[in-house]
Amino acid sequence: MTNTETKTGLQHWSLLHDSTEKLDDAFFKNLPKAEIANIVMFIGDRIGMWNGFTHMKDRYAKRKKPLPQAINACLLSEAFGFGALKMADMSDLELNQLRSTREDFIRIDTLCAANDIVSNYIHLLPIFKQWNLMDEKVLADADGQKFMTTDSTIQSRYSRKYLGKGRGISLYTLIANYVAVNAKNIGLNEYEGHSLYDMIYNNKTDIDIHMVTGDNHSLNKLNFVALDSIDVDYVPSIKNVREAADNLYAAQPLDYDTSVIKPKGVINVERIRSQRRGVMRVLLSLIMQENTQSNIIRKLNSHSRYARLKAALFEYNTIFKSIHVLNLIDDMQLRKAIRTARNRTEAYHQLQNNIRKTYKGVFQGKKIVENRISAHAARLVANCIIAYNSMILNSVHEKMLANGASQKAIDEFIRVSPIAWTHMLFTGRYSFKKSNGKIDVEAMAQILEKHVKQLFWRDSQSDLNISEDSKEAQLLLEL
Repeated sequence: MTNTETKTGLQHWSLLHDSTEKLDDAFFKNLPKAEIANIVMFIGDRIGMWNGFTHMKDRYAKRKKPLPQAINACLLSEAFGFGALKMADMSDLELNQLRSTREDFIRIDTLCAANDIVSNYIHLLPIFKQWNLMDEKVLADADGQKFMTTDSTIQSRYSRKYLGKGRGISLYTLIANYVAVNAKNIGLNEYEGHSLYDMIYNNKTDIDIHMVTGDNHSLNKLNFVALDSIDVDYVPSIKNVREAADNLYAAQPLDYDTSVIKPKGVINVERIRSQRRGVMRVLLSLIMQENTQSNIIRKLNSHSRYARLKAALFEYNTIFKSIHVLNLIDDMQLRKAIRTARNRTEAYHQLQNNIRKTYKGVFQGKKIVENRISAHAARLVANCIIAYNSMILNSVHEKMLANGASQKAIDEFIRVSPIAWTHMLFTGRYSFKKSNGKIDVEAMAQILEKHVKQLFWRDSQSDLNISEDSKEAQLLLEL
């Protein structure tokens, strides 16, 4: 933080930011093009993703296990948003087979189970820990993305700001180290911050989230307290930190008035202690999942008899928010980590938008559950793409460690995002019977490894100003 004095004698402070050089985004452009159907088939066979798709009937079913080719076709048809009828015209599978597979195996529970399998596989890769932004802690981010709907459902709402004259829904997604661990469809009239606790608490993957951030839409007067009850640090990205610093509260009155940052008031500790029993009941209700966060906030705001309890919760929440604003001012590393987590979410939104926009991208479900199935299918396809790229990056990373690459080269390589789709084909005629799921990951890793050697050799040569026939040059070429 820098402190300057204006012409009128007032003190003016501003935050410093750590700037990083722009990373070369051409890592995956040199790889051979791969069809999306073949990638999903490869990931499904490699990690056992098909085991997550169980039959709707636990007894008296002729086919207990699904046909992977049919599941693959149904996933892509739901993710792209054009249904089984058009997929039958664009592929080598029959309509009756796709319809029966869609009815028996494709539902929200199976899609979430398959997403958890893919997420757990990425979590087991050694490179996953290298993507942590705060030492050994996983920093997640939650944000919503707006999409249009063709039919009017209870959840569809109009929004001139995002959709013009059309109606649509918001896909609220929780991203942890590039992986979409959880998602939820909400209406455009629903506040994103009221679903943040439920998104983290209902995370069924093996990825333990220690910290979570979000934009201004994730802020409310209860999230700091609610997330602290499950040992998750809430570190939202505040747009105007200087304005937030004017609303700080101290634990006790200060006997001096010369600091640049001054508290607006003092925390009313007695107000919190008087409602200790009510606060504990609210937190236990959240932890035991007897009620959702949105319902609790709705009840607190709709009944006057909860006025004291609501005031105590808001006062308790003010303590955490004041501490967080001070940490943002003091810790540049925290601000950088939050900005990086937010950028990862924006990259995922671009990937999800590209999947949906492959064929118009409008949700065509006539019911809420149909739109939810389509959204989770798109999340599964996105996670398969991220898993495929992560597998290649992990192979290159292990080779760099085995060959004794410099720490500077490894740190630069870790910045490469697995959210990339320039080397993938989404459109065309789908041949699921020919998609055997056989992809040579080692060959892909060798191509990427050559690009890494050339890139870091060029950077190192410009930094060190060494000749190509020197010993240092040979060591850099060998990584």
